Amino acid sequence: MDRDVFAARFAASAAAARDLARAAVLEPLPERLLFRVRLNQSYDGNPPVPGEVRYPEDSSRDRAVALHRCDAETALAELWRDGRVPQWINLGVVSETGDATLVEAVCCGRFFDDEDMLYHAPTGPPPFNVCGPVLPFGRRDVPFSIHALAECWDAADLRRIAAAPERVESLHLMTAGFDAALPDLPNLEILDHRMWTLGDLSAFARFPKLRLLRLHVAADGVQVCAARSLDALEDLTITGLPATPWGSLAGVLPAVTTMALHAPGALRLDGAVPRSLRTLRITAGEVAGPATLPDGLDSLDLHIAHGTDRDVERLLGGVTRLRSLDLSGTPVTDAVIPVLDRLDLQVLDLRRTAVTDAALDRFREERPGVRLHPYVPPPGYVPPPSPYDGVTITVDERPSSTR
Repeated sequence: MDRDVFAARFAASAAAARDLARAAVLEPLPERLLFRVRLNQSYDGNPPVPGEVRYPEDSSRDRAVALHRCDAETALAELWRDGRVPQWINLGVVSETGDATLVEAVCCGRFFDDEDMLYHAPTGPPPFNVCGPVLPFGRRDVPFSIHALAECWDAADLRRIAAAPERVESLHLMTAGFDAALPDLPNLEILDHRMWTLGDLSAFARFPKLRLLRLHVAADGVQVCAARSLDALEDLTITGLPATPWGSLAGVLPAVTTMALHAPGALRLDGAVPRSLRTLRITAGEVAGPATLPDGLDSLDLHIAHGTDRDVERLLGGVTRLRSLDLSGTPVTDAVIPVLDRLDLQVLDLRRTAVTDAALDRFREERPGVRLHPYVPPPGYVPPPSPYDGVTITVDERPSSTR
């Protein structure tokens, strides 16, 4: 890919993204463009194909911080590398700074120098795909504020949020140290905090409409607690949890129905589980602490790398009603089956456990109404016809130069 050709396509596509957004957002979008470059945003679990080059270091946080707001030349230097460019790049406006429009470049992690390998040729110019700004959750009307979906990386972003706090409905907080500095956000419903260090959930109580909170713990020894109630919060996810005790959350999260807790090692659960909970997902190396789960749950996922039958039995001790149980990845054995007999389960997932095929067969015979995974079709089962039956796919095998 020739650099000048790529640069011209980049400039034209970015300008088109700005012009497309102007009809959709409330704020004026200046002519001057800045860029937020997100590298390695593709699924790359498949083996590389000939001519493909990848750069794993692009996934680092340092790279994301350096490219969260940059000029066109800096962005171009990241996207054009010795003739190779990402296989696809999505461009869309995500913010404005007062004197510039901020265009986000979401990039594939696979780089090619062969233009025939690039995406978006029909709509072009490849590899660019011009996107409109993302509508806030539940919003259908336009125009809307471009700051409804906000990201805060530094003090400049914080000042922009503080200039119109009532417009922010969803916030990605990408750095630590700004929790106390955030202004009151009366309409904030969704908060995703990537560098949480405080531990005290009370800092979020001043956002009266906050219903979904995602926190990634970025400091050792954080103790999760709350001195004030978060009355509107419905969904709480905390990742990176250290093996430290919790303060009681039962009385301060009265509306929480969904909770996901992820720990790289041991996860303590003492005092952590509100009684209003209906869906709970736990991912950890092991679970400690005298946790008591609510007596009625719709769904429980326990992915405990070093978990035992006794651990599962202890966690289920106070549960009397449970619709769905996912134990995939927890090395439970056949001994866990009797623990589940008293539960009126509709769905049970035992994939990647140590439960034997013989025990699974017996369970299927005794509980035919339970949807059991791993799924085994009954004898004589014939799958329903596919809408693709009888369809012939024709491949155009002409050389690419003739297409």
